[in-house]
Amino acid sequence: MYQYSLPFFVQLFNSAIDDATPSDEIDERLDYLNEEFLNSLYRNICRSLFEKDKPIFSMLLTFKLLDMAGKMDAADLRFLLTGGVSVGGETAECPCDWLSI
Repeated sequence: MYQYSLPFFVQLFNSAIDDATPSDEIDERLDYLNEEFLNSLYRNICRSLFEKDKPIFSMLLTFKLLDMAGKMDAADLRFLLTGGVSVGGETAECPCDWLSI
């Protein structure tokens, strides 16, 4: 139902370049650009979403960012999405100690 065009993302990216805090250090500048782009992306996408879809978008964006940072375990994600339901014979092992099956 929701569709965003390439020019939309290009405009967001160009705005992030203009609005991000300048820095002479490359790593610091990239962090500023990344932060500004993600904030701008989140604000602009959420502005066009129905209220019921905003938590889902937030969750998916968070999961993707954690995955890209190497902080999201595939087993944890599967457990969160399926609730630990097994379609096979044995119940899956709980991937974390703070949740019970």
